[in-house]
Amino acid sequence: MRAYRVGAASALAVVWLAGCAGDDLRLDGVHYQYVVSELRVPTNAVTARENSLDLDGNDSTDNQLGQVFGALNQNGLGVGDTAREALLRGGLVMLADLETTDFANTKISGFTTYLGSDPDPAPCLDPARLESCGQHVLGQGHFSVDDSSASDHAVAPIVDGVFIDTVGVLPVEIAIDPSMPIRLDLRGARVRLSQLSEGHVSGILGGGITQADIDGVVIPQATAQMNRIVQAECAQPSGQPPCGCLGRADLLQHVFDDDNDCQIEVGEVSTNSLVRSLLDPDIVVDGQPLLSFGVGVELATATFTSP
Repeated sequence: MRAYRVGAASALAVVWLAGCAGDDLRLDGVHYQYVVSELRVPTNAVTARENSLDLDGNDSTDNQLGQVFGALNQNGLGVGDTAREALLRGGLVMLADLETTDFANTKISGFTTYLGSDPDPAPCLDPARLESCGQHVLGQGHFSVDDSSASDHAVAPIVDGVFIDTVGVLPVEIAIDPSMPIRLDLRGARVRLSQLSEGHVSGILGGGITQADIDGVVIPQATAQMNRIVQAECAQPSGQPPCGCLGRADLLQHVFDDDNDCQIEVGEVSTNSLVRSLLDPDIVVDGQPLLSFGVGVELATATFTSP
């Protein structure tokens, strides 16, 4: 049996539920394990709002990076499809543990997430056919856990089938390139879980990305993917112009290829005024400027050994 401090926001609900019973609010529930079976990366402004949470306490939801991903999707550069492919092929694995005594109402429950690997069964019946993939997220999957990827522990009541709490740090994975998922550690994070049951949970994960991760992870990975598009879709992928680009490749080469050498480099993206404005931190949590991000998730039953 484990005892935890309860955050200030959750404490109000805990007190309301506990009444005068004098309980010590110790976690002593069953551990239910899940894997993310669907990752809803925003594809437009509407889904960016739907998959967002209020991260800075101003009664307004926050999801600036989700808005950026939605705008990119409208120009043929969506992240949602690549993230879905990475998830179905088993390269992107996100796990969760919910400790609770009841799925409808509890005085206290606990929630932790992890990043995972080694899916069993094999994700794809036929790797050449994406529609045959996702076998590991159908409810019988077994996984290994990255011990360094545990989120901070969320501890809160479940009220009318909904669990909401701050998390602190919550690692997530997204995929700008389906073959190379990237880890982002969300700060000042929050979770909202609903439709709770042993076999399924629906949720929203949100938090902020530091400037260091914007510069060291988001921009380099985005640059690599954009350059792969230019290299693959332009008639003259490197060297002297004209580059022979069409469609989305032409847009990328026109906006980011400052020296017109038919390649996109990190320096060209990181100093681009449009990129700087879109990826400028939009919230402040505990005095730290952050770029807000939120995604929706569906969770299916899984098995793994928690660290």
